[in-house]
Amino acid sequence: MDFALARTNMVKSQVLPNDVLDESLLGSMMKVERENFVPQERRFMAYSDQAIPFAEGRRCLTPVQIGKLIEACKVPSGGKGLVVGAGSGYEAALLATMGLEVVALESDAALVEQGKQATEGMAVSWQQTEPADGYAAGAPYDVILVAGSMLEVSTTLADQLDAYGIMVSVVGAASSDVMQVIRIVGRTGVHHPEKLFETRVDPLPVAAGEEVFEL
Repeated sequence: MDFALARTNMVKSQVLPNDVLDESLLGSMMKVERENFVPQERRFMAYSDQAIPFAEGRRCLTPVQIGKLIEACKVPSGGKGLVVGAGSGYEAALLATMGLEVVALESDAALVEQGKQATEGMAVSWQQTEPADGYAAGAPYDVILVAGSMLEVSTTLADQLDAYGIMVSVVGAASSDVMQVIRIVGRTGVHHPEKLFETRVDPLPVAAGEEVFEL
């Protein structure tokens, strides 16, 4: 399979037509080899518009979802990023290629090892922990991307933002067919959440007792 051609087609036929226009992001999606971030037996699906299963009960975000969520983060040319529920690291790799130093949080030990291999040589550091706890040791962050849905906006994660940092997350019940993409700016942004668009993604593995802010 010609993965380079498939990568180009993904950007031109899926991402661009859905109004993802950030040049740095598009350039990163053209560079990062997504086939290295999906299970070996599903590499042929890497550039499809489907949510690809990659672990028990979890599926990758689609290219369009990834593009729209990262574009909503207004990624600066430098700074620090946090990916919550990083899976095998594709979103983290994109942010690193865009110029951020990225912390990737993942609770699944096998995925952490896969992610380390896939992002070798990139500005991505991995932490095996409950993603919803964030990683306060690396805070504050300019960008926090939550790569899975949560019931509500997390104040725990928001507290780890820089004063003008941006967090983008998908909010909604796991049983819901429609979820809201929410953007907040700064640690106090939970009080002024911005609803961007609707989508649906699989839930983020969340530990019991996570503090949330009700919209």
